[in-house]
Amino acid sequence: MEWRLICDGPLSGPVNMATDCALLQACNEGHSGPTLRLYGWSEMAVTLGYAQEAKGQINSELCDRLNIPVSRRPTGGRAVVHQNELTYSLTVPIPHAQFPSNLKGAYSAVSRAVENSLCHLGVETPALESQGAARQGNKGEGKFRSPACFAHLNGHEVSIHGKKLTGGAQRRLKGAFLQQGSVLLDCDRKFINSLFEFPDIKAREKNLSILMDQTISLNELSDDIISLEDASQAFEKGFMESFPGRWKINGLTRLEESLRDVILNDAKK
Repeated sequence: MEWRLICDGPLSGPVNMATDCALLQACNEGHSGPTLRLYGWSEMAVTLGYAQEAKGQINSELCDRLNIPVSRRPTGGRAVVHQNELTYSLTVPIPHAQFPSNLKGAYSAVSRAVENSLCHLGVETPALESQGAARQGNKGEGKFRSPACFAHLNGHEVSIHGKKLTGGAQRRLKGAFLQQGSVLLDCDRKFINSLFEFPDIKAREKNLSILMDQTISLNELSDDIISLEDASQAFEKGFMESFPGRWKINGLTRLEESLRDVILNDAKK
């Protein structure tokens, strides 16, 4: 199996999302093969799930005032405030011999790679949350629906002692799927909470309480400071071990660069 590894380092929110969109489009059309992309964020950014309403979810006025870009992800789920984290995107043709043909099976395969990667950082993860355990882990949320991804634990995401460490979402097209995921290096919960919009102060305090109780970062788990480079190297090893093959470090193709630029220009209109 041939795999491509792209290590981009920190980039802006709009560029990161346009790049992942381009990778998915190129793979879906048969122009590109399986690709793991690892990257960070050059500035704080907010991304919305592709079907998530921005109105009533994001404090747009505060984001504008602080020059925090808000972009739409090609994957679903709730809003994510990106700051000090490692993000991965995995783009894979459908079908592919190393992945089951269904959504749940593909999620499980990627989750095992994430767990393997975390082991290289000295993080011993328990068994992945089942759907039932995930629901139980969110019992504090009750009828309250948080707009924040990291205030909600889904199946196949990694939690430590009931606290969410990684988030992930997948988008499947006819010819390819894309999974995007984040692992927190650090987490400023109070500031993150300020970027969301709530109907009243009680709801805002409820959301902050959920973030405090149900999220955790790598540097809260480790005695040593884990950098973006440390995390990126661990994820390289973890994914290469999980999906053995001929891995080559490379960048975007000219076609993918062109698709990315078109997507970026369209987003500005």
